[in-house]
Amino acid sequence: MLINKITSTFGDHSNLLPLFTKDVVNSTGMTAFSYDAGGKIEAKDRFIDEFGTQAIWMGGLPGFKWIIDNTAYKLAKMNPDVDVRLLKDKEQLSVAQNYANSLKDKNFAKILADTAAHTKKAQGLFLGKFAAATALTLASFFTLVKVKQHYTKKEIEKQFWAKKSAELQYTNSLAQSPAFKAFMPANKANTSDSNKQNNKNVSFKGLGSVLSGVMFDPVKNLFIVDVGITGERLVNSRTKTEFAETAIKEGSLLFFLYVAGSYVQKGIEQFSEKLMGKPIGLHAEVLASSYMNKDIASGKADKDVNKVKELINNVKTAKQQYKTKQSDAAKESVKAAKKALYEYIYSAEAQENTVIKAAKHSGTIKTIVNGSWWQKLTGKAQNTHKIDPYQFIKIGDIDAVADNIAKLSKQASGQKDLTKFLKSCRNMKIASVAANMGITCLFLGLIVPYSMMKYREKHQDGKKEFHVQSEIEKQLEKSFKGRIA
Repeated sequence: MLINKITSTFGDHSNLLPLFTKDVVNSTGMTAFSYDAGGKIEAKDRFIDEFGTQAIWMGGLPGFKWIIDNTAYKLAKMNPDVDVRLLKDKEQLSVAQNYANSLKDKNFAKILADTAAHTKKAQGLFLGKFAAATALTLASFFTLVKVKQHYTKKEIEKQFWAKKSAELQYTNSLAQSPAFKAFMPANKANTSDSNKQNNKNVSFKGLGSVLSGVMFDPVKNLFIVDVGITGERLVNSRTKTEFAETAIKEGSLLFFLYVAGSYVQKGIEQFSEKLMGKPIGLHAEVLASSYMNKDIASGKADKDVNKVKELINNVKTAKQQYKTKQSDAAKESVKAAKKALYEYIYSAEAQENTVIKAAKHSGTIKTIVNGSWWQKLTGKAQNTHKIDPYQFIKIGDIDAVADNIAKLSKQASGQKDLTKFLKSCRNMKIASVAANMGITCLFLGLIVPYSMMKYREKHQDGKKEFHVQSEIEKQLEKSFKGRIA
């Protein structure tokens, strides 16, 4: 069902779509409040800043990485799809290579072997790509800020001089009327004529044009970019009020995008499990799957969890012993335990294990998907359901999936109607994700913009006007008086 897919996507804190949605809500709210407070000029300034930044924020990193993948990597004859973390984990790499050799497509084995043989080059390319893409994205944002500020200033100047032009035309036409001349001394009328003559060279045409720039964990990579964007926004603030408003807005955005979401979700999940008896740590798609229902009912889920947990616990025990003894034998025990775990994960037997199936279903373990980027984006690509040998599999992630299945199975054992129970868990998961998104969107789209405007009113004697426009108009007013003096 589509609702399960959407919930799984928005409930995944490693997915960029929830961040994008929250940011759109925040940007829309900021633009709306800016229009209400400062009119069209501030709304345009805010729109370019918010949605221009969003284009760079969401498109910059993947765009620049794509360029590097198709230039630097191709020149180096390296494949960017191989996770460099896999190259450091010799046990997993060894098992992944054996697994790749068993696949029909021998390119996987060839590419993996070639990358492993040039580990330093692969690591250097990856670090270079990360640094370059991040720096270029921040540079793009810096350019956007300068362009936006230049455009806004020109718009304010155009409006200011148009207003002054209208005022002068009105004053001059009034001064030429018989009634005005009858009541005004001659020298005043002459002064007005003189002013009119002196201001022939004043230009009231608006200058400038609209310039715009389109600008191992994608979420963490975006966080680094966001921190850089926040720093640049603060440094380039045009007034003290703008600096304060930026601090409020950016601090709230960073908190709700990267911190609050996961904690709110965990809180809801704990509430659901402890007070309502509904463990909802798994993805909605997994909770709604027929295999989960079947495996729990038959007792297979418990056996599969025990198998995976036994192998993971062997790794944990071996690591603890090595930490204590620091001996070569203990070190070899860690390697042997890890290799045994990975050999099981990649084995044909494990593909029917409830934990591995759930991990693949939720994306914790990536699978080989055949198709173009467009087919993958639209969901029309072919999923082979075979483990992708290029990926790095985190033991902790598999452990978490196993724990969530164990909790679900334990609660399900006391239920009369298993199907009804799993459906209620799925519905609770959907509600939890919706509530999490709703709380975040409420704050970012309404409460934060409102708080910024109230701060502005407090520090501008109750006025909501665009402070940047006020400062620029004050400078223009001095220039205007100097020209007509």
